[in-house]
Amino acid sequence: MFFKRRFLSLILALFLLAGLTSCGGPPEDAGSGPSANDLGQEAQPSDQPEDPSLSQLRRELDEGGYFCGIAFLGNLPDGDPEALPRVIREAGYLEDYPFLETLPKEQIIAYEGSEAYCLVPRDQKATLTVQAFLSNESNHYQGEPGEILYESQDGRPVVLIGNVSDIIPNLLVTLTGADGEKMEYHPALSLCDGTVARPVSPNVYDFSRYQAEDSPISADFLGQWESEDGGVVFSSDGTMSLWSGSSMDQATDQKSGTFYVISNSTQYPAGAVLFELTDDHDTPAFWGIFTLAVDGATLTATHVSGDLLWGKETVLFTQ
Repeated sequence: MFFKRRFLSLILALFLLAGLTSCGGPPEDAGSGPSANDLGQEAQPSDQPEDPSLSQLRRELDEGGYFCGIAFLGNLPDGDPEALPRVIREAGYLEDYPFLETLPKEQIIAYEGSEAYCLVPRDQKATLTVQAFLSNESNHYQGEPGEILYESQDGRPVVLIGNVSDIIPNLLVTLTGADGEKMEYHPALSLCDGTVARPVSPNVYDFSRYQAEDSPISADFLGQWESEDGGVVFSSDGTMSLWSGSSMDQATDQKSGTFYVISNSTQYPAGAVLFELTDDHDTPAFWGIFTLAVDGATLTATHVSGDLLWGKETVLFTQ
């Protein structure tokens, strides 16, 4: 009887194992939010040799002293990740970087938005974390890290899809090299010229394939302008000053910072100007977008978005 029970238990165990195998095992988590699990190739064994074009790009990063490479691949129509292979192909990336066509699907991280970037760490032992980046009323649009979308410790290249807004990135990349060097970065495009906005440090290589653009918009508003509420100075190096009061020498509130002429935006008119200013304590003090129209010795600044100039929608300046 003992042997009979053991035999029946063995048969039952084999039957259950066969049933589990035929069902494909336990279901995977569905996750939340958009993903790119239907893109790319199946994961390759870790001991497989690296694509030669990827190895060549890493050598270029190493020889140039770059921490990583970043490229803007293009905008996905309607933010649809399914369009990624076509966008990469039509932009001409596969000629020099064919590794993009065979990235495993788990290395394609799709969040909310239509901008697609590729990030390639120089170090194959680098640690990479990709998080959602939340900017809303609850954090006063200062931004804070959200859910973790991807983690790796082997320096694999990734494609990042995100950014609903031209001005507020929604992805945070944290990359740490084997030597401990660290970069926190928000993939985004410069509103000034449409190229990839790179961090000041560490050194990042932009391997984007840009299309020929028209000549930059002429900044005919350069110089010093004054109004009944205060004045502003635009310098040719992209810096600016803004003050309140009857003159710059007697300013009661003075801020300094930079301005950018917007030429690459789906939300704001081409030629609009972004003001980013700080106060005496180097804290963010003013952020606004304006159209600037010059007529002889008169400059008209019309508010588009962000902070107002002295609480007004339109300000007239004279030289």
